[in-house]
Amino acid sequence: MATINFYLDRARSDGRCPVFMVYQSKGKKWKYYTKEKLLPKYWDRKKQRAKQISDAPEINDVLDFYESKAKRIERQFRMMDEPFTIDDIQKSFLGNQGKKIDMFDFFEEQVEQMNLTKSHFTYKKYKSLLNDLRGYEAYYNTKLGFNDIDDEFLNKLIAFLSGRGNAHNTVQRKIVDIKTLFKKATKAGVNKKLDYQDFSLSKIKTEKVHLTKEELINIYKLDLAGNKRLDKVRDIFCFCCFTGLRYSDTQGLRFVSIINRKNADGKDYKLLNFNVYKTKDILRVPLNKQAIEILDKYREQAVIAIKAINGEVEKELMDRKILPAISNQKMNDYIKEVGELAKIDNSVSVTTFIGTERHDKTYKKYELLSSHAARRTFTTLSLEMNMPIKQVQEILGHKSIRTTMGYASEKEEKKNIEMQKAWDKFNF
Repeated sequence: MATINFYLDRARSDGRCPVFMVYQSKGKKWKYYTKEKLLPKYWDRKKQRAKQISDAPEINDVLDFYESKAKRIERQFRMMDEPFTIDDIQKSFLGNQGKKIDMFDFFEEQVEQMNLTKSHFTYKKYKSLLNDLRGYEAYYNTKLGFNDIDDEFLNKLIAFLSGRGNAHNTVQRKIVDIKTLFKKATKAGVNKKLDYQDFSLSKIKTEKVHLTKEELINIYKLDLAGNKRLDKVRDIFCFCCFTGLRYSDTQGLRFVSIINRKNADGKDYKLLNFNVYKTKDILRVPLNKQAIEILDKYREQAVIAIKAINGEVEKELMDRKILPAISNQKMNDYIKEVGELAKIDNSVSVTTFIGTERHDKTYKKYELLSSHAARRTFTTLSLEMNMPIKQVQEILGHKSIRTTMGYASEKEEKKNIEMQKAWDKFNF
């Protein structure tokens, strides 16, 4: 079995080092220049990938693509059950260079690579996008290639997606995603047409539901002792409200994720230490007393269950999941029931745009609750209670404060106070 490694070559005049791939088998090897360059301080020698720079994900996607391509070629040769040499691998690897590459073949390979390196949600999102592009081909009776990627195509794609009932912001996200695929193709050298780079579709600001402090208290204190199903859902939702965690991350938490620490004054505190499901980054989230109350509830239940089977409590406890397992779909369905019982029922008007058509609809607030509303609730209430935004950003695991602010909603009372303060000076 061959080995595939990446390394930095000697620095060029600008201080950056070219990244080479080395394919080695049976004492022979060949090198391939990936056309990527970076400063040595941004190279992780152990992982053989870029780090700590804004375009590291794009660089690493290119390296992942080349590694995946080499492995796929080797696998194809092995499946033919005939002898092959490293020269055969090299010729096959380089065979497509300079030739026209099918756009869908390239995109499909990129999406399958995501299944190995990205979250399952991201993988499914891009699989759906490929289906949209195939639907576009069928609708317009055309065959798409890289040479077709221009403003006219993107505008027609927007019209096609809108015609399928996609709301404006859904279409906007899909345009961002397809530009990501084009960018990967450009990086890999298979797409030379760059018209897509300057194309953009603005996002429309929409109503984002979060709970007020009073509403969160109502849900947290709601008596659900007679309904275990909703009791578990309420606990998970409130835990996300108290910590800012995504629902997906609550499902992987184990008791070993809880770490005990001491402040400089010797006071004990607890934090969660885990790898984020979406980004794979390590995140450390301090636990407030409300979150600890929920964890203690499920720790007590786990201890009782372990003792019932005569297990070693501490040993077995560490590897147990903390919170109940439930699908995201059921979580989103059931939390609406909880919200209705807690009387989170004030009216909320929601406006959506499909193409140029405006659609207005009024909902009861509990009808709009979802697992993600908990993350927005944490952000908004934390800022209202004067937690520094830098700390909120770090707890959420966001790369920028701008992203964090996108989760926050300014309290209406605060805006009202400032409005009255200013306009009280305007006398008739």
